[in-house]
Amino acid sequence: MDSTSKKINSYIQLQLKLLLLFTMLFVYKYIYINRINQEAFLRLFLITAFFLWLLKLIILEELNWQETPLNLPLLLFILVMSISLIRNENLFIGLKDFINFLAYLILFFLIINSISNQKQINSFLQLYFLIAFLIAFYTLLQYYGFDPFFSGIHLLTSTLGQKNWIANYLALSFFITSPFFILSKEKRFKVIYYILLSILYTNIMICQSRGIWISIFVSVILGFYFIYKFKLFKSFRENRKWLILLILTFFVITIVYSTENPLNKSTETVIHRAATTFDKNDISINTRLLIWKNTLNMIQDYPWLGSGIGTFKLNYQIYQASYLQKNPEDLKYWIKAGEAHNEYLQLWAELGIIGLGMFILIIYFYYKSILKFLKKEKNDQEQLTMLGMLIGTTCFLIHCLFSFPLHVPALSAAFFIMIGLNIRFTLGFDLDEEKQSDRPLKKVDFKNSKIIKAIIIILLLAITVFLINNMVIRPYFAELYYYRGMIFNLNYDFENSLPIIKRAIDLDAHNGRIIHALGATYYNLNRYDEAIDFFQIARRYEIDKNTFFLLGLCYFNKEMYKEAEEELKYAIYIEPKFTKGYHYLGLLYFQKGDFDKAIEQWNEILEIEPNFPNKYIVLNNLGIVYNKKEMPDKALEYFVHALQFVPEDHPIEEEIEKEINKIYKSKLKN
Repeated sequence: MDSTSKKINSYIQLQLKLLLLFTMLFVYKYIYINRINQEAFLRLFLITAFFLWLLKLIILEELNWQETPLNLPLLLFILVMSISLIRNENLFIGLKDFINFLAYLILFFLIINSISNQKQINSFLQLYFLIAFLIAFYTLLQYYGFDPFFSGIHLLTSTLGQKNWIANYLALSFFITSPFFILSKEKRFKVIYYILLSILYTNIMICQSRGIWISIFVSVILGFYFIYKFKLFKSFRENRKWLILLILTFFVITIVYSTENPLNKSTETVIHRAATTFDKNDISINTRLLIWKNTLNMIQDYPWLGSGIGTFKLNYQIYQASYLQKNPEDLKYWIKAGEAHNEYLQLWAELGIIGLGMFILIIYFYYKSILKFLKKEKNDQEQLTMLGMLIGTTCFLIHCLFSFPLHVPALSAAFFIMIGLNIRFTLGFDLDEEKQSDRPLKKVDFKNSKIIKAIIIILLLAITVFLINNMVIRPYFAELYYYRGMIFNLNYDFENSLPIIKRAIDLDAHNGRIIHALGATYYNLNRYDEAIDFFQIARRYEIDKNTFFLLGLCYFNKEMYKEAEEELKYAIYIEPKFTKGYHYLGLLYFQKGDFDKAIEQWNEILEIEPNFPNKYIVLNNLGIVYNKKEMPDKALEYFVHALQFVPEDHPIEEEIEKEINKIYKSKLKN
């Protein structure tokens, strides 16, 4: 391997390391912007790394392509995704997920084709350890109330956004770290890995992610099986004192977070949290079951090719609404789900059984390659290192049954890089330095023309700049403008918000959330025609009750009552417990003089939410409508009831009292 190739490979690896670091640690704001920034960093460093790989191809005029058992199933999976994207009615709905998944698979190929020795693999693994420590340390700071950034939210977010994602990454890192703890010969390194494992275990306990606990439990059993199968006892016997110390430490940590004591800051203990797994009334579990039922209904409609990549978030609300009409007893578990909380079901729903089959084929060849290596390899150190990576990725794949880590860029990138490292490890390192005889080399003939090379490099650079601008910079800044505009909206400063959100649309014209925000801003400025136009566009990109609700209010204010009724009804159909929808639909019927229907809608609010915050308004409305129906006794009943809930010194109190006095005066006259 010549010096130019080495140098470019080292730059590629640097880009991939920066990708791991930035997607995990450097984020701008909380949760939804976290994910946008993860995507930005993922795409930025991936594009630059891929550019360097192509540059190496042009400079050296050789295509170095490492053959692996995963190449064919990965390429077939890309083909299935591409067909699925083409089949989408709206190309832009699936494009975001398509680009992300394509990025993860390219990460695998870049790792395979740029790493040439075990030292380079170890440098990646050490980066995982560092990132895991930093994430875990920040989580502990948050848990004990020392969060310098998000102190007001009182949630465990670390840099990733939420505790399930934290637990997922730490569990992956936990299993990768374990062999290094066992295999380290120097005491200082043993102490470092002991501390790291203890911190990771503590965080996994305090995150209280039941899905991760189940995943770890199953993975540990599988790990013991492989240790027995491949007779990897020697290193464990040699380190039994350290292992006993580690197990005792884990036991103490478990006790601390399973009992009430000053160190346990959670409102519920680990034991109580674990016990809720078997609670038939647990909201989290039943919500997931509702999501899975509706996902299976999607699969029934599109079993072979799926509904299209990225369409789950568009379809789910419709399927859930249909299901809840037939099963109203599950209304309390309604959720606006963007993911299926089961990656395998979501792959099946979006890509069909063919797409899911290709993904399972990738996993199959992955395990086949690793197990073949473990069976053939006789070096305990390499076997245990490989086993740690295998069990870590296994834990990730099991967690995919309960959550959506493949749709979180930071986690998915970490997973596919780990898969690449694992497979690269199985291929051995005879290809290192001068020994490259096993690597397929294909000559790319540029006729020794420096001009042709220069033109191709300039074109490649132009394409790279174009991709970074359109896939990284513009969407990222669109989100920042959106966020800034929403701050103005929250402060009711819609005039200042409007140009900012319009700027966000200019940067990313296919972001449904931004389009909805622009429509809402126009609505609040009473510019109903423009609002209607943007709400109509927004619902092509996402199904959200608020889009239909505000669209209905636009029509209502324009006295287009038929259209308003349709949109408000659909908002309620999407979320049957949407009390604001019932309220305004009742006002619409009242405006049309259909008093019985108005009463029906407002009574729905009182049934759905007896302790409705603005209950006095609904009761007052019912009093007014019964007055209109010339039913004074019924009206009086609601007015008196409304007075009990009116906030002190609220202007409506005087209005209600006037209505009550009118009814009493009318009765006295009669």
